[in-house]
Amino acid sequence: MYKHNERQMILPEEFCLPFAGKLNPKNRWCQLALIIPWDAVETKYAKNFKSKSGQAAYSLRVALGALIIQNRKSLSDRELVEEISENPYLQYFLGFKSFVQDKPFDPSLMVHFRKRLGKDIINEVNELIAKPLSTTKDSDDDNNPGNNAPSGTERESPKQEKETTGKLILDATCTPADIHYPTDL
Repeated sequence: MYKHNERQMILPEEFCLPFAGKLNPKNRWCQLALIIPWDAVETKYAKNFKSKSGQAAYSLRVALGALIIQNRKSLSDRELVEEISENPYLQYFLGFKSFVQDKPFDPSLMVHFRKRLGKDIINEVNELIAKPLSTTKDSDDDNNPGNNAPSGTERESPKQEKETTGKLILDATCTPADIHYPTDL
């Protein structure tokens, strides 16, 4: 069973920290949370749940967010859950409304998250993130007057080749060799 979450995105100012603290909206996890189109991917994620009964599944934001954190920080499943329980920025990235000191989920659930969010959904998320970025780059190239070279003249490439100097020292002490020793007398 899966319950659709109407409001997946909360602002960093709305996240409740103990002792009346506030999250920094310029933090990398806050910025990344704004870039990912959570709503667009949630409909595909919800198709994995055919039954209307049973325990409600974790939201897409928790599942996909946990996989992103795990990949970016190179953590094991257990280390990931510990890291999330200690870091309010990671909890915000996962869509929590306030900081919780308990473990957000059991590490064994990461296996289910990986199964439900296969390569297709992950690739689609990458495409959805990259599409707006590529259109802004194209418009920036069109607006840049240095890119419009008159016909008949060549533009200089932005990267000029640098001449390298120095010595290259190779060590051949670890090369494989097929040396056969006589074994008969």
